[in-house]
Amino acid sequence: MADFGNDALSDLYRRRDDVSTAYVDVSQDASDARRTSPTRLRAVRDTLSQAGAPTADTDAIAEILEQPPGVASPVSRFIVVRSGEVEVSEVLPGQPMGERILNYGPLPAMIPLLKHRPRDLRYVVAEVGRDGGEIRLYRLSRVQPLWRRDMTGDTQFITKVHAGGWSNKGFQRDAEETWKRNEGELAEVIDRLVRENRVELLVVAGDVRARQLLVDQLAPASRAVLAVVHTNTRPEDASNSALEAEVKKQLIAILAREEDDALNQLVADSNREGGRAEVGVGAVVHALQQGQVEALILCATGLAEKTLLALTAEPWVATAPEDALGAGSLGRVAAADALVRAAVLCGARVFVVDAEQLPERVSVGALLRWQTGPDLLGPAATRPATVISG
Repeated sequence: MADFGNDALSDLYRRRDDVSTAYVDVSQDASDARRTSPTRLRAVRDTLSQAGAPTADTDAIAEILEQPPGVASPVSRFIVVRSGEVEVSEVLPGQPMGERILNYGPLPAMIPLLKHRPRDLRYVVAEVGRDGGEIRLYRLSRVQPLWRRDMTGDTQFITKVHAGGWSNKGFQRDAEETWKRNEGELAEVIDRLVRENRVELLVVAGDVRARQLLVDQLAPASRAVLAVVHTNTRPEDASNSALEAEVKKQLIAILAREEDDALNQLVADSNREGGRAEVGVGAVVHALQQGQVEALILCATGLAEKTLLALTAEPWVATAPEDALGAGSLGRVAAADALVRAAVLCGARVFVVDAEQLPERVSVGALLRWQTGPDLLGPAATRPATVISG
């Protein structure tokens, strides 16, 4: 199975064969924590079959849904299968962000996935002690780490001596140097991970002195994304709840800041002449066709009754056949799915938000990479009409 992140979703969207999508709440019944109920599986199979999904797809999806999710409830699964091959399978912790989806058609229904995680950022968790520590590299789309290493450093002078006498200061100095050297080795590994994987969050927990020594030796790029958990998670009987809570809080904060910034810019720029924003289905489709869109912001429920043409090549989306610019058509699909696909294929960010977060009577907006209005092209230039509704 391919390991898809947001950077690779364009490959998924370019494929032509019809695809099955499942977004299902798999929170486990306390009375049967090991398996999904037969009733739920039968309902999933029946709904997919009625939508036209082949047996190979329904079998693959049912097999995944039977597996314990591996994280505490509430939790959902998002699955994309094409011709029996699993292309996406993600466990999405937390409350479901929408109704169950079971469909078959020319495009995968990616809205639930993007609501859970607008993009697939990477982060590092380090639990450190004076003798070394454990480093784990994660991606938001995976419950298990992408990479992990347990490192044990020099332990010869790891314990400070408090016996007094002329040699006491020497022993203490040796112990401190040992700790510093051990944390320096950890810092080198962490710095490399941050640099090579474009890590956006580094969370450090563990022994208080080890944390201090590690942080002091981190490169500026690592310190710029650092969050410290002031608890020692290294002892075997220690709880990881504080560490897990801090990781979750920091990830939510990163994504929330980006969403807030995008929404604030949309409101500001859509209300001034020459602003780099468009609102409304028609204006956003036009911007996508021009490759102008830097970020797409939409409310899927507000677009529920609308459809657009999904195209087989650039410009990827159109409101009507005459606007397809010679590209073939996959047919009319849900407008939200068509817009998201076109945005991903244009390399734009995507934010799926609630209706109350957008300006009144607006269901979709776009931040633009550049503006082509009259203020840039002169008084004779014409700016595409801004459609406020939709």
